[in-house]
Amino acid sequence: MIRRIALGPGFNWRLILPVLAAVLAALAVGMLVCAGYSLAIGDGAAHAFALPAAVLVPLAGAGTLLSRRARNVPFRSRDGYLAVTLAWIVAAAAGAAPFVLEGTLPRAVDGLFESMAGFTTTGSSLMDVEQVPDSVLLWRSLTQWLGGVGIVVLVVAIAPAAGVGSQRLFHAETSGVTQDRLTPRIADTAKIICSIYVGLTVAGFAAFFAAGMGPFDAFNHILTTISSGGYSTRSASIGAFDSLPIELVAIVFMVASGINFAFYWRVLRGGSIWPQAAEVRAFALILLAATVVVTTSLVIAGHDGGFWGALRGGGFTVASIGSGTGLVTDDYDRWNDFARSQLLVLMFIGGCAGSTSGGIKVVRLLLLWKTVGQELQRQLRPRAVQVLRTRGRVFSEDVRRAVLAFALIYGLVALAGTFALLITGVDAVSALTSSVSCLALLGTGFGTVGPTENFSSLSESARCILMFLMLAGRLEVLTVLVLLTPAFWRRNVA
Repeated sequence: MIRRIALGPGFNWRLILPVLAAVLAALAVGMLVCAGYSLAIGDGAAHAFALPAAVLVPLAGAGTLLSRRARNVPFRSRDGYLAVTLAWIVAAAAGAAPFVLEGTLPRAVDGLFESMAGFTTTGSSLMDVEQVPDSVLLWRSLTQWLGGVGIVVLVVAIAPAAGVGSQRLFHAETSGVTQDRLTPRIADTAKIICSIYVGLTVAGFAAFFAAGMGPFDAFNHILTTISSGGYSTRSASIGAFDSLPIELVAIVFMVASGINFAFYWRVLRGGSIWPQAAEVRAFALILLAATVVVTTSLVIAGHDGGFWGALRGGGFTVASIGSGTGLVTDDYDRWNDFARSQLLVLMFIGGCAGSTSGGIKVVRLLLLWKTVGQELQRQLRPRAVQVLRTRGRVFSEDVRRAVLAFALIYGLVALAGTFALLITGVDAVSALTSSVSCLALLGTGFGTVGPTENFSSLSESARCILMFLMLAGRLEVLTVLVLLTPAFWRRNVA
């Protein structure tokens, strides 16, 4: 019988700590890659990666040894929620070290902000990227790539530390109304997701390179595009290249990042795509309709580039905002209010469930829409039995309640974040859009946090609020909020 480590009220730390150790191992590998790249190009930043990696490797090794003695310890829901939340916090804290040690962001809170925005794929930044060593930019991009696949999903796929708790971890980390199990074993499902993610990354690198990007720019941009993160190696983002082929490649892979990865697997296997087809079609229609509406609005308002300029800028921005990526080609903060309002709506919606995008998710929007229609019908036919379904896929009453609760809580958290930012002195437009964008993992808004600005003008307290919103948005809000309830910390909770 293995005793629990007495570090908390009944938590299975012998399983939680190895999960954290596996995350640290993944970060150490990434840091060593960046250290090697720094030595190869001679940018003088190798120490900023080698030193923290030297600390993380033995910690990861100790956690792996601990996991070998924990195979028969039950892994409960509360352990999964705590392990996943701590995994992201630990990743952000450890990932901040290179920024601080290299001197790019010498203050710890600034490094933590950049790292949290990276791992959560939010993309909010404090850096002048064109004054930063290339190895630091590579690390910055890697944080988003690791965060996009979901560090915990990566752990479930390759780390034996997860053991029998892999299902709890997978469900606590993945997004959506229901978690798609592509195979009977959760670990196999996680491996499939990782394989598709890597495949899209390789394809995207080749496409960016063929479109005219250099190898370094192409590699960094596909890491941050397929993860819907939005970090760039240029201050002007994709707009710095002023290349239509590059923009088209970015659009394709931004949209690809917003589609449920289970959909790709079903297409590759030749199986039924109906479980995800309705959501994917709705996502595509939302982007298409928004592109038409925004482009028309810009043309009427007299866009400098005329129709084609409005279509090019509007289409790219809609794909970027709708997928939660945040890459930029046009200063949309200068657009008319109607066009900007459409972008704000897209921020709330986000991409498909099971994608790297944030937001409420399209499938929830579909179910909310159908619920509203059913409630209107109920007024006319109060005794009618109504079933919630999309394209023949039936959802239980529990799912209906969960979707309604999530939408309400999501909106309240965004509103609370806005008021909290107002208290710190942020203006109303910047407070609302930064709160929504960080919760939706977009990372750019309007006003002082617009597409041509960064978050350096915000106070330290405002950045701390936004870091909490990033973490909440990455873990679908409820995973984080449940940790704030007194009931979670009672020993008798399952």
